[in-house]
Amino acid sequence: MTSSWYSQPCAEPSAEARQSAIAHQLELTKPPGSLGRLENIATEFAAWQNDLFPVCERILIRVFAGDHGVCNQQVSAFPQAVTAQMVNNFVAGGAAISVLARELNADFAAVNTGLVEVIKDAPGLVNQPIALGTADFTDAAAMSTGELNEALILGREVINGATVNCKADDKPHLFIGGEMGIGNTTSASALYSAYLGLNAAQTVGPGTGVDAEGLQRKITAIEQALDRHQAKLTDPVEALAALGGFEIVALVGAYIRSAQ
Repeated sequence: MTSSWYSQPCAEPSAEARQSAIAHQLELTKPPGSLGRLENIATEFAAWQNDLFPVCERILIRVFAGDHGVCNQQVSAFPQAVTAQMVNNFVAGGAAISVLARELNADFAAVNTGLVEVIKDAPGLVNQPIALGTADFTDAAAMSTGELNEALILGREVINGATVNCKADDKPHLFIGGEMGIGNTTSASALYSAYLGLNAAQTVGPGTGVDAEGLQRKITAIEQALDRHQAKLTDPVEALAALGGFEIVALVGAYIRSAQ
C-alpha cells in the first residue's frame, strides 16, 4: 500500500529527559524505588513530554465503536444491538469510563466509526460512521482500501480537532484511546494471529463470555479468515484492512497522530 501520513515516524521519547528524571528520583528524600511503579511512570512521562517535570492535567479520552460482520459466524454471546446501547450509555455518562473521565476532568467522547444501527447525534458523540459495520472477513476483506483510509483519517481528525478543557490551542498531556464493538475480540485475535504468526487457538479467548461451542466458532472463523487472506498478511496495513474493525483502525490512526 502506498506510503502516507500514517507511515511518517512518530516522535521518539527523550532518552536524556528519562535519565534526568531517574537521577532526580535518586535525589528525593525517600528510599530508592519506594514508590514502585509510580516512579517508572513518572520517568516515562518525562521521556514522552521531554520535560523533567511532566504534567498530566489535560487528558483526552476517546472510545471508538464499531460493529463487525464476522458476527454472522455466531462468535459473540451478545447481539450487535448492544454496541449501540453501550455507545448511548457512554454518551449519557453511565459507563465506568464516563465516570472515570468526569473524575479526571477529562475531555471525553464516544466515536461511532460504523455501527449496524443508526444512532442519533448527541453531545459527547462523534457520529461519523464509515459504513454500517464491516464485512464478514471469513468471506471477504473486512473493509476496502478506501474504507481503511477513511477510518484512519477519522482517528487522525479526532485528535486534530480535539479541544481540552475548552481551549482549542491546548494539546493534551495524555491521550487515552479505547474501543467497543460486539465481535471485536474476534477481529483483535485475528490481527494478533496475523502479526505474531500464531494460530487462532493461541490468541482466541471467550471475549464477553461465549461458551465452549462459541469459542470453537471463533477459532474456526479466524482460521478461515487467515487462510482466505494469507497473501495480504505480510503487509501490516493490508492485514488491518482484511481483518480489522473500523473502530480498531480509527484507534490506530488516533494513536499514530497523537504520537507524531
